Amino acid sequence: MHGRHATHRIRILVKAFPQPSQKHEETVCCAGITEDDGEFLRLYPIRFRRLDPANRFKRYDLVEMTVTRVATDRRPESRHIDEDSIRLIETGDRLSEESKVRLWRAFIAPSIQSLIDDNKATRRSLGIIKPDPGTLQFIIKDAAKSSQADREVASLLYQQASLLEDSLKPLKRPKHNFYYRFTCKNPEACTCAGNPHNHEIHDWEVQAAFINYMRRYKTEEKALEMMTWEYQENIPQRNLHFVMGTMKAHPQTFIVIGLLRSGIAPETLDQQTELF
Repeated sequence: MHGRHATHRIRILVKAFPQPSQKHEETVCCAGITEDDGEFLRLYPIRFRRLDPANRFKRYDLVEMTVTRVATDRRPESRHIDEDSIRLIETGDRLSEESKVRLWRAFIAPSIQSLIDDNKATRRSLGIIKPDPGTLQFIIKDAAKSSQADREVASLLYQQASLLEDSLKPLKRPKHNFYYRFTCKNPEACTCAGNPHNHEIHDWEVQAAFINYMRRYKTEEKALEMMTWEYQENIPQRNLHFVMGTMKAHPQTFIVIGLLRSGIAPETLDQQTELF
């Protein structure tokens, strides 16, 4: 480590949907946990579609990269990435289910309110919460009819191409935005008991799932039907947890940046056998 610079091996937990950037063309914000000291870090800017295909990582992949603390970002977990340093070391499919859950279990907070309280005290801006699966409602909205705030966060309008490289083919602007309405697993530790949270899902996987269903089933109606089945019926049964993070422009507002699930409940992890 030299000054503010450090090289880490990081297990990736989150890959958010690409966002336009006047300076960097198109960037993806990621988050992961360092292998050496178990820090939960926000990693940006990563021009994911500019990476060598051999280094394009997925969730739970082990990636080596050089990072720098961001002086202009008050969130303590934020790190600027040297894009040329990114190296895919190991794919996540080599991790057991138990190892995956052990990776992130320590970052589970009792509720969104506890994250907000901690943020006020320490500026912590990343965390994981468990929604009450019995309260989960998967909601699909026409992107054009979403709130102004959600449109700004999810917008994929391409603003400025790189002058030194061939411009990327712009990703299509999402036609639909996907949300979860829920209360926290521990509503007594939150304010959501009588006022459920409503959060747009900013994980890249949800838009990728819709695209894949469109390719498979050819019609939007069937694709959305399958999205509803997967995210309303199937995923909530697999110990669904939300990775929550704040935005630089709104460092005290948490949004859903990733979805985690497993056949193992984190609270029963130490009771698991070597089956996994």
